[in-house]
Amino acid sequence: MALIVGGVALDLAIRYRIQNQVFFAAEQAAARWSAAARNGAVPRPIPTLTDIPLVQFVDARGRVVNSSLQAAGMPPLSTLRPPADDRLQKRTECSGRGRCVMLMANRVSPAVDSPVVYAGTAQPSLLATHNLEYVISAGGILILVSVAWVTWWAVGRTLRPVERERQFASTTSHELRTPIAGLRARLEEALLYPDDVDPRDTIQGALRATDRLEEIVDDLLLLTRLRGPDAASPELIELGALVTGEVAALGPGVPVRVRAGRDVRVHGSRIQLARLVGNLLSNARRHAVSAVTVSVDSVGGQALVAVTDDGAGVPPEDRERVFERFVRLDEARRRDSGGSGLGLAISRDIARAHKGTLRIEDSPVGARFVLILPLVGTAGAAGKWTFAPGETAVRARRNIWPARRPPGYECDRVG
Repeated sequence: MALIVGGVALDLAIRYRIQNQVFFAAEQAAARWSAAARNGAVPRPIPTLTDIPLVQFVDARGRVVNSSLQAAGMPPLSTLRPPADDRLQKRTECSGRGRCVMLMANRVSPAVDSPVVYAGTAQPSLLATHNLEYVISAGGILILVSVAWVTWWAVGRTLRPVERERQFASTTSHELRTPIAGLRARLEEALLYPDDVDPRDTIQGALRATDRLEEIVDDLLLLTRLRGPDAASPELIELGALVTGEVAALGPGVPVRVRAGRDVRVHGSRIQLARLVGNLLSNARRHAVSAVTVSVDSVGGQALVAVTDDGAGVPPEDRERVFERFVRLDEARRRDSGGSGLGLAISRDIARAHKGTLRIEDSPVGARFVLILPLVGTAGAAGKWTFAPGETAVRARRNIWPARRPPGYECDRVG
């Protein structure tokens, strides 16, 4: 409604301004030649200005006695004879052929036989047609479409996080329901069939389900902290030493070989970066066939950590999807039913919090996860980045093995 009212007001305002301009110019021309007639100094033909080309002198009998070249041979522009007490009047005269002239009629003198000067011009096309209304309507439609699109975009952008959170809540509920359902089934079975169920097996199964729930909840809390607005003071971290320490703390399993460059230093949270490296190592060992290789280097002002396994690898179409929360590929589910499904999502969030990136790159064999962080002293390292408050309170993953070097552990310090 406001758009319609505004369009009508704009149309009327433009029409009123154009009419005023035309009538004002016609009034000036009529007054000029009326004064010249009273002084007896009207030339033949009457010279005109380009904006008012039609000028006529019409006597009391309605005969054209003088005119401009553009009005020569034309009948009187109007039959209007202003009265003696109102000698200047404006009018729009239209012929039967639809041609309209906007003019001013100026009575030369109050005398009965006084001639009348008509000065005017053809009605401008914006007034004679509906082109102005078409233009305003088109502009109104364009504005309406633009407003509708901007509104749709803004609402969509506002609701997109809500939709993501809704999907996340739905997925989280499903992931939590699975261990809860398993726990409930075991407990109900023990109650219904006490003579057929081994209490020790029931308790162990319940503990495994509880560990699974605890793991999911811990990861969810860490995700929330990572995306919190509060900042913590970073510390100087030597990545080679951090990676070497994480590898040394691994339990028995697939051997890991480390090639760590010296003086690869970054600013950040030691706890979070250790968690990131630990997640990558656990993921690589889970999918490796015989070995995992880790390298730490500095390239072009950036720290680069690459974790490579010799497993089946990740298809190119799934290389972004694996970083989504609770996403586990079919091969991963087949090889290992544990894990919270949040490890890689947490790892990428930690990398982004440190102004870095985490992605999967091409590898001749297996999967190659590459972490890139700004080195100390670079523009990226000096930028502002955030961590969750109270990060020292985040519980580390419980290991069921002692912190010792795993069989097959190798570490090369280069530099």
